[in-house]
Amino acid sequence: MRNNLIASLDPRAKLVAFLAVQLLLFVPSPQPLRVRLAALAVLLLSLLPLAGRSWRFWLRLLAISLPLLAFLALSALFAGGASGRPPGQVGLWIAAKAALSLLALALFVLNEKPGRLLQALRQAGLPGAAVVVLAVGLRFAGQWRLELEAMRRAWTGRNAASLPRLRRVRLLGRALPLFFERLLDSGVHIHDAMVARSFSGSLPGWRRLAFSCGDAAFLAIMALAVACIVTLR
Repeated sequence: MRNNLIASLDPRAKLVAFLAVQLLLFVPSPQPLRVRLAALAVLLLSLLPLAGRSWRFWLRLLAISLPLLAFLALSALFAGGASGRPPGQVGLWIAAKAALSLLALALFVLNEKPGRLLQALRQAGLPGAAVVVLAVGLRFAGQWRLELEAMRRAWTGRNAASLPRLRRVRLLGRALPLFFERLLDSGVHIHDAMVARSFSGSLPGWRRLAFSCGDAAFLAIMALAVACIVTLR
């Protein structure tokens, strides 16, 4: 049975842990970079079994991230050569930082229910208008996914993949304006539905999150781990 200890924590505790990892990654320090990156990798990888996700999920996330990591590494090759530093080393460090940053994002932020995350931001003091915008954007993201699926089915139904490349480009050029027009219509319908349900610019109260002893213990362990990483030489 998979352990979902990380998923059950208060989102605010996980946001603090995520910010701490980003500070360790990107704040300059006299500490050797390879030591800090290796320690952070050990910390994050040790938390993966507690995230309530299968290893297949993490491998899929790595596969999705590989093009971005490769692009960052190749870009760093040119930047490193221009600055006089070893290009390969610069590319390796940038790719490693990006990989650990994405891993922390998936572990502490994306591994959380959107409603709980919005409530955590609300209780942390984020302005109400910003919370409303994020909530509406979250609702609209689902509609975006539906429209993309409809476009994919239409593309498959017309057997567009077998057309010559130039005809495919022309077909896509005619389809994109219709796609964005449908998105705009969907946004109007979402707004009308919200107004019909007495939306007045503010969201109804969600279940208030309570900080537990487990959350405090997790933050204490993270603080101890960060202190140990900082003192490594």
